[in-house]
Amino acid sequence: MGKPQAARFDTTEAFLAGAGPELSALCTACGACFNACPIVDQLGLRGSDPISTTDGLRRLVKGENANAETVAWVNACAKSGVCVTACPERSSGLDAMLLVRIARQSALNVTRQLPSKPDPTYFPRIKTFARLQLTDEELDSWL
Repeated sequence: MGKPQAARFDTTEAFLAGAGPELSALCTACGACFNACPIVDQLGLRGSDPISTTDGLRRLVKGENANAETVAWVNACAKSGVCVTACPERSSGLDAMLLVRIARQSALNVTRQLPSKPDPTYFPRIKTFARLQLTDEELDSWL
């Protein structure tokens, strides 16, 4: 068994800042991923321009605003992976689904084109679940 590779990035923020531009530079915005995506039909976006929609991925990753079609598409990504196999730049290292996911994070956190949905019950629910699963000793050290 080989030695695992060292992490390329120390934090999620560093990953998004580093991997996003790397993937964006590989993307030619040809629209193949958009055309192959099954969620496009569900969103009613099939008539949208695939080139401008996929170019929006590159703009989002750069921290720029994208068109409404791109934002709707990245928000609805179901992670089918069909885009990965459809991408002609796959052989050069482009993971189209990862680019879409990074663009979504940018739309949430950088351009704020997607509203975040804070859940005030998130951490209390985690604590409740932990209380059901952990021993008293584990609870003392974790909560």
